[in-house]
Amino acid sequence: MLEDKRKELILKYIVEEFIKTAEPVGSETLIEKYKLPFSSATIRNEMHELENLGYLEKPHTSAGRVPSSHGYRYYVDFLRDESNDKKLRNQIQTIFEKNKAITIDEAIKHSCEIISQVTNLTSIVLGPDGSNENLQKIQLVNIDGHSAVIIFVTDKGHVEHHTFQIPSGVTYNDLETVINIINDRVIDTPINKVVEKVYALKPLLAERVANFETLFKSFIEAFLKFTYDNVSVYGRDQLFEHKEFTNDLEKMRKLVNLIESNEFLKYLNSEEGVKVQIGDENKMTDLDDMSVVSASISINDDKKGTISLVGPKRMDYDKVLSAIEIVQEELNKFFKEDK
Repeated sequence: MLEDKRKELILKYIVEEFIKTAEPVGSETLIEKYKLPFSSATIRNEMHELENLGYLEKPHTSAGRVPSSHGYRYYVDFLRDESNDKKLRNQIQTIFEKNKAITIDEAIKHSCEIISQVTNLTSIVLGPDGSNENLQKIQLVNIDGHSAVIIFVTDKGHVEHHTFQIPSGVTYNDLETVINIINDRVIDTPINKVVEKVYALKPLLAERVANFETLFKSFIEAFLKFTYDNVSVYGRDQLFEHKEFTNDLEKMRKLVNLIESNEFLKYLNSEEGVKVQIGDENKMTDLDDMSVVSASISINDDKKGTISLVGPKRMDYDKVLSAIEIVQEELNKFFKEDK
């Protein structure tokens, strides 16, 4: 930890200026914009020492300095102003006040859309994986003879539905027969074991139902969506707002592919509180210009999810941490009251 308050002040202003401009910061800028009461020579000496200590880096083409991952980490841990964004808090609270019957998915969706806009970053929601839930019931609802809705209910009260077209040559009675067979033999099975059990029923379904393969495929697709489609991404376009990525198409391609990858999504899990991973602290990628801020949300006592904000290492950590902490607090409050 730095013991020198002057070095801390210079580092703080360099980080904040670079976040705003994406341009290397020199001593004259610090004096003019931040009214530092030190000479240019003194500031340059301090910047040189901060560089030697690993908090700053010097681009080859500039006399100014930029923060390193180590410098950003020190700023996040010790120097940032912990602001309370009342406007953002009011926006989130309004979502719940205006929509008393809002669902969990809608609450999360609206909140993530807002923080993506406020922070100019991409937000990712990683929902519960359902591994601690059992399938309680499957229901079928006929819409118009050509389409139907299949509804899955778990023992934790999680309900999902999937609409699909009834295949040609298949009757609604065929659909009911398939659902009844599956209900009789799969209920109380852990969610992540259901597909395996349903595959074991293929010989029985072949005996009882004509065209069972088409129905079987429709059911498996619906159930896989229910089981594993627990990821939502908001504000993808925000990635194109940052010159770190737009000036390097290869870096942009890597980032987009990374966000869509299952391995990265598993890496986002935040057990408790808020987690900040800066630059090369992200071990899942060689994108050292990327940072991820994640917060856990408690949907109920045994179901947790994670909200993450992804963007450049130069992100506005004060605003980002304030935003994600507000969303975490308000969503947790909403889920607790809605329980």
